[in-house]
Formats: sequence, structure tokens, C-alpha cells
Amino acid sequence: MEIFKSILEFFYSFTHSWGWSIIIFTVLIKLVLFPTTINQFKTMNKMKEVQPKLKEIQEKYKDRPEEYQRRMMEIYQKEKINPLGGCLPLLIQLPILIIFCELLSNPTFVKEYLQDATFLGIVLHENHNLLLAVISGATTFLQQVLTMPATGNDPQQKTFLYIMPVMLAYFTYQINAGIGIYWITSNIIGIIQQYIINEYFIIKKNIQEKSSES
Repeated sequence: MEIFKSILEFFYSFTHSWGWSIIIFTVLIKLVLFPTTINQFKTMNKMKEVQPKLKEIQEKYKDRPEEYQRRMMEIYQKEKINPLGGCLPLLIQLPILIIFCELLSNPTFVKEYLQDATFLGIVLHENHNLLLAVISGATTFLQQVLTMPATGNDPQQKTFLYIMPVMLAYFTYQINAGIGIYWITSNIIGIIQQYIINEYFIIKKNIQEKSSES
């Protein structure tokens, strides 16, 4: 927590705005973790491609779970898939989110730094900001829509497409505005990164597939 506090204080020393300090910090974190996001995307796409094979062996060895597990691991090894690769960004980002939320909601930090701080008319230490909640829900929804090419038509994913934005909008409404700005900025950068990934990797993949067919 002290490290995050020092980073925010450093950004504040030249921005003179806690709101901009939070935004710059968030952008920095997302850029550092971007390589893991790319790996997540590649893993999700490979998992989607091998789903027919996995379903086939699941049916074939439904009465022999050990054999099914062995065959499944063979497919993963052959296709060079790390099943945990899709979870890695979340496992890294979750502790950062928790620590950052604890810092921005810490009574001492709020009293010393955020008590009178505002950003675009938003009081950073106050919660129940409806505008931030709506933006949080909308950006969460858009980010999930952009990830759909990688997740395919999984019914469970489609359910989360609508449930998660509502849950995170409510979460943003309950927390103070400083944390809400962090979350929204993270979503917006995530949308930009996902768009770049979709455009680059999907187009590159389609070109390679057409080249192999011709």
C-alpha cells in the first residue's frame, strides 16, 4: 500500500490533481500488464479452437475420467496451451485492485489527501455517484462485447455479458469516487487494448488462413 501511495504522491507532485494522478497510475498499470492480456487472448482463442476435440474425447471417455484427463492434457501439450494462461491477468490485477481500493478508502489517506479533492466537479472521497456508476456499467459492457470474438458463443459468457455490467455499476455506486475513477479508467484502457488485440490478431490470423488455403 505504501508503494502505491508513493507513486500517487509522485504523480500528484506535477499534476496537482489526485484525479489525474489516479488516472495516470491506472494507465501505467494497464500498460505494464498488457503483455499478459495478449497472452490471455491467445489462450482463449486456442481454447476455442480445441473445444470440438475436447467435446469429442469427453463423449468418447465419459465413463473413464482419468483417460479423458490424460487425452485432454495431450491436446493442451500438442497445441501449446496453458489452461491457466487465460486467468493470469485476473490473478495479477485482482491484488492490485484490492490494495488500491484499500488505499483510496483508507480513512487516514482520505483525511490527509482526498478530503477536499475534486476532479471534474466530482468529490473524490464521496460515494453514491450515479454518473460514475452508469459509466462503469457501460464501459464494462463494451469491454465484454469486444472480448466476445475470443469467447465465442458460450451461453455462460452471454449471461455474464449482461450480469457483470450491472454488478460492477452497483459496486461503483457503493465505493468512493476515487476508486470509481480508477475502475472506469481501467475499463477504458482495457477497451482500447482489446480493440487493438482484436484488430491485429484476428486480421493477422485471417490473412494466414487465407494464405494457407491458396
